[in-house]
Amino acid sequence: MGAKRAGSNGWTVGDLAQASGLSQRVLRHWEQLGLVTPARNPAGHRRYGPSEITRLYQALALRQADLRLGQIKTLLDAGDPGSAVTILRAHLAELDADLYRRGLLRDRLAAALGALDQPPADDAELLMKVIATMTMFDGYVHGYRTEENTRLHDQADTLSELLHADTGFPAGSAVLEVGCGVGAQTVSIAERSPGASLTAVDLSATSLAAARKRTRDAGLPDIAFARVDVYALPHPAGPLAAATFDHVFVCFLLEHLPRPAEALRRLGLMLKPGGTITVIEGDHGSAYFHPDSSAARDAIACQVALQRNAGGDALIGRQLYPLLTEAGYEDVLISPRMVYVDGSRPEFADRFIRTTFTAMIEGIREPALAAGLTVPGHFDAGIRDLLRTAEPDGTFCYTFFKATARS
Repeated sequence: MGAKRAGSNGWTVGDLAQASGLSQRVLRHWEQLGLVTPARNPAGHRRYGPSEITRLYQALALRQADLRLGQIKTLLDAGDPGSAVTILRAHLAELDADLYRRGLLRDRLAAALGALDQPPADDAELLMKVIATMTMFDGYVHGYRTEENTRLHDQADTLSELLHADTGFPAGSAVLEVGCGVGAQTVSIAERSPGASLTAVDLSATSLAAARKRTRDAGLPDIAFARVDVYALPHPAGPLAAATFDHVFVCFLLEHLPRPAEALRRLGLMLKPGGTITVIEGDHGSAYFHPDSSAARDAIACQVALQRNAGGDALIGRQLYPLLTEAGYEDVLISPRMVYVDGSRPEFADRFIRTTFTAMIEGIREPALAAGLTVPGHFDAGIRDLLRTAEPDGTFCYTFFKATARS
């Protein structure tokens, strides 16, 4: 191994660093995590014996599979083949999802370069279009800009009664919100479920930070937050283990996932026997308006195409019943929730048409242009026509779908 043999009292941290190629700082960090914990000699110095050496090299082998340190620790601590299978399958699902996204990215970049490989080529313009194209493949197609954070909060406030008037969970129940994002829906759930124990999870650390702040500002300090990939659920042990929750709540998440049926099956495993799930999704195919506009419909179609290219589905609302039944749920009930706006509701025209729906479509302008889905003048005309429907003689309709089911 290129290092001196251990003495009778075991290896020092320096010996192990030389043998493993890890720095002493990394070894100390792994010790803090409980991944590899050496004994201490009477003088307080670290000493690694045969069992620690074995565990270290097991950890190094698992790192080669790109497992996270927390996953590795759980796997090594369990010593249980069943737990190992659960963790490795979850990790395989993560890798599959990543390969899928990377494949889409590779195809889109190749197409963008091919389309731009015509003289005269502007290197700066090409670079900016490729960079803009890459933003499409974030797992969240709308991005994590401050403007999007604000739009999500406005959307939650505008739609709270329509979507959540009948959402509430009893005191003492354990509730899991999956895909909490910036906490836009979390506050509504918590306020309508006094006494319930709420855990909110999301994949984005940036969104979780915003969600924590939003709930604290709302006077709701007792919500537990965790950074989690839905495809890694359930965990083999701990607060996110199987059969832990009475209720699961999902809002505007499935539309962004490449395998929504699998995600629903995994969430079913999180429920106690007889537990319930609530799922809310939109459906961009349900949008219609007056005055009608082909440019506006084309702008909406750009968002649908971008989401599809990123592995999601902006038309998923209409699919909730078959998705939930395929995932093994019972007593599936779908409740369409239609937003209708006309000149008699000017405040709603502003809050939904302008600051919620049109702001969302306008936010994908650059990725849509970079992907070659539209041209500036036509897209901008579509945005103007969407805003036109908010005038006193305009109308706008959009349908959300709310599903409840039992595990």
